[in-house]
Amino acid sequence: MTQNTKPRKFDNFFEEYQDNDVRVVLHNEKIINGKIVESRRYWLKLESGGTTYYINKAWILYIQPLKLVRK
Repeated sequence: MTQNTKPRKFDNFFEEYQDNDVRVVLHNEKIINGKIVESRRYWLKLESGGTTYYINKAWILYIQPLKLVRK
């Protein structure tokens, strides 16, 4: 890193939970377990049991890691 460059900041925590199984709890109390494969500014793409979910982040109460994979 050079003197004039700042550390890269992320707009979400995707780099922390990528490649991990997670539990996503929505505001209507629906729970979806799966793997988050992509994260955009307002949306998450979650794969669970052969089904793909596109979830608006405004509906998410929290994301809980189920099993951490250390790299």
